[in-house]
Amino acid sequence: MERLIHTPEGVRDIYDSECEKKKYLQQQVYTVFQSFGYQSIETPSFEYFDVFSREVGTTPSKDLYKFFDRDGNTLVLRPDFTPSIARAVSMYYMQEEMPIRLCYQGSVFVNSSSYRGHMNEATQMGVELLNDDSAAADAELIAMIVQVMQKSGLKEFQISIGQVDYFNSLVEEAGLEEEAAAKLGEMISIRNQFGALEFLEKLQLKEELRTALGALSQMLGTTEVLGRARAVTKNKKAIKAVQHLEDIYHILKSYGLEQYVTFDFGMLSKFKYYTGIIFQAYTYQTGEAVVTGGRYNDLLEHFGKRASAVGFTILMDQLQSALERQGIRIPVRNCRTMILYADFLENMAVRIASDHRLRGMEVACVRFEHGRVLEDYKAYGRRAHFGGIVYLQSEQEAFAINLWEEDVHSIDVAKYLL
Repeated sequence: MERLIHTPEGVRDIYDSECEKKKYLQQQVYTVFQSFGYQSIETPSFEYFDVFSREVGTTPSKDLYKFFDRDGNTLVLRPDFTPSIARAVSMYYMQEEMPIRLCYQGSVFVNSSSYRGHMNEATQMGVELLNDDSAAADAELIAMIVQVMQKSGLKEFQISIGQVDYFNSLVEEAGLEEEAAAKLGEMISIRNQFGALEFLEKLQLKEELRTALGALSQMLGTTEVLGRARAVTKNKKAIKAVQHLEDIYHILKSYGLEQYVTFDFGMLSKFKYYTGIIFQAYTYQTGEAVVTGGRYNDLLEHFGKRASAVGFTILMDQLQSALERQGIRIPVRNCRTMILYADFLENMAVRIASDHRLRGMEVACVRFEHGRVLEDYKAYGRRAHFGGIVYLQSEQEAFAINLWEEDVHSIDVAKYLL
């Protein structure tokens, strides 16, 4: 027996009902994107290294899949859609100053053994809204996330909204160097309040500023947190950042969706290009976010265009996994028809199949092989998610068999005789 060739570590095949469910879920998500007026865009699976360089602030270089083209240029498999979209927009929408709404779907690739339990190739879908710096734009994306969650079938979920500008304003006031700010940010992100307080004690900071920074990891909850964030600082940029969150909240009330959001001032992203709000959507039965996103008003400048932008990415594999774990059924279509025929009825089978396809039906012709019985094809049809079989027994006798309800009735196929 020849040796079976398996997939490399970190990638896998998706097939059968899992693949059908994935396609169904993607279609549901895409209908939400369309309903908000977003246009599709496709970018290459690999780009020049500069698109994902350290200056851009995306995935670390050590986690990128890198290779060379024949001219010696370093290429990278896309680890993150946002820089690719930013590059494309800077090329094709350079003169456009009005809002640009784009949506995408595809694979991303991250080469890191630290992502235990994660595949190195993952499917993502998302949107980017450019040339709009308003709270309304941010609220629109939050509203879209809620509708994506509902459309997918989730009943219980929550969206946490953070504000990078708030943290950055306090860090700027404290005069922290980049390395110190990163260390403090990491402790705040993992809710290590004691570590953060110990770190801050070593710095020569005003008591008010030390208190504000030290409180960030615990500042999460509903609208009362916005009041606390205002109360602990007089920093004008930080207060402006809080005001922006309040504006978003009021707009979400117009959508009738404010009950789905909480605020988290300790949420900080590993991606350095975020400049304003950042957000993550969670549901139970999964310890990780199923949606991540935020505002990145400076990113496009790396590619030559000045434009504000906000976007989010849905981690489709995590979303599908959460639905399965919660027992939420993702429909698998059983609507295809098998035309089952003996050799001498091949011409008739082809004519029937062609006619059905012209009427928009999904039809596959299957020859009845010697040595098999009808039950073999019924079992095969169920395994392959056919809805039914049109069984051509002779030129005069044909039957329609519903594979899932065991209903059988004769049908007239005389018109397909030559």
